[in-house]
Amino acid sequence: MERGLTHDAVKIGKNVTILCINNSFKKIPAKSIWLSGNPLVSPTTLLMFQLSSISTVSLLINVCFKPLGQSSLVSQIFGGMIFGPSILGHSQDVADTVFPIHSRAIIDVFSGFGIMFFFFEVGVKIDPYLMVCPGRMAAVIGASALIITTGLSIGLAVFLKTSVTMSTSLQNSLILVASSQSFTAFPVISTLLDELKIINTDVGRIALSSSMFSFLIGFSTTSILFSIKQANSHHIYSFLPPFLSVVAFVATNFLILRPKLKKMFTQAMGPKCIDEKTIAFIFILVMVSAFISEVIGQHYIFGPLLLGLAVPDGPPLGAAISSKLASLGLAFFYPAYCAVTGLQTNVFDVDLETYYIIGIIIIFTFVVKLIAVILPALCFNLPIKEAVVLALILNARGIVELTFVNLWKDGK
Repeated sequence: MERGLTHDAVKIGKNVTILCINNSFKKIPAKSIWLSGNPLVSPTTLLMFQLSSISTVSLLINVCFKPLGQSSLVSQIFGGMIFGPSILGHSQDVADTVFPIHSRAIIDVFSGFGIMFFFFEVGVKIDPYLMVCPGRMAAVIGASALIITTGLSIGLAVFLKTSVTMSTSLQNSLILVASSQSFTAFPVISTLLDELKIINTDVGRIALSSSMFSFLIGFSTTSILFSIKQANSHHIYSFLPPFLSVVAFVATNFLILRPKLKKMFTQAMGPKCIDEKTIAFIFILVMVSAFISEVIGQHYIFGPLLLGLAVPDGPPLGAAISSKLASLGLAFFYPAYCAVTGLQTNVFDVDLETYYIIGIIIIFTFVVKLIAVILPALCFNLPIKEAVVLALILNARGIVELTFVNLWKDGK
């Protein structure tokens, strides 16, 4: 079978990585140290050790970084980097013992569940009405932050591609890097505002509404691009089936599922109506929505986020879901995804040329977005101090950008 795979790979002119795994690996029980065995030979024991190590190290780093005002995302990525090729994993013996190559697929799948439920929980906390009707100030600020920043940063990326010598891989990805820096994601802003305890302030509400409107424009554009990518021909109308499937999916969630859930669970029924069977049913819907997202050509986080927005926020259903997911999701599943990203990061693979080119893009985009937010905010008579704080908040980067980078990296 390996010979046939190699022959096909040569025939189609592509490089194929073949991973050879001993079939007896999954049959090996974990042996205790009293039997002079290695407990990490079992995939289950190894996964438990990996997750507990990542969570513990990330928690300790977060304790150190918290007084510096750093987001928990930073400590979780660093927690993965410690075990990755940048630090401990730079030693091949450590890498083969703690994170052997045959265990990567298992922890990747596990972390995928973490990010899926995290986006679902973020969506549950948000009122989708604020996304489509954010108010005049929030709409202008959100649109300005996205459109102006995207246009100028992509222009700079095109200029650098034509005037600066760089590697082919960097040249091919520079526009995507600029686009990711221009993106403003409300899950990131919501999590940051919640960590800073300012989500209910005036600046917090404007920041959340602006980021939601900006995210609506950006995410809609991304969905259209994904639909175009799914087109199986160069005909102008070939993207319509993938695009219409996305429209149908969105409509089903908001026009059918959301009214049904509202009718089933009203505030008059009280929180006692939310039993374990209801929560289990909702969690099954999360996995089904992720599966449908992949079927129609979108990323698997699209469905859970959309489902979370469709679920009525607040009591009884939204509050019950948040309480069920808050501890396990944010403290265990979500850090696993961030840590896996850090685990795949090798700072020794990045040359100085890449550092300064990417640095130029980041600094330029940061300054442009500051101006693109501050000027409209001042036009709406927002005090200069609050306008600057708002601009800094909307410049935040987090889990959404991380997910997009991973998606683009997996897609070469």
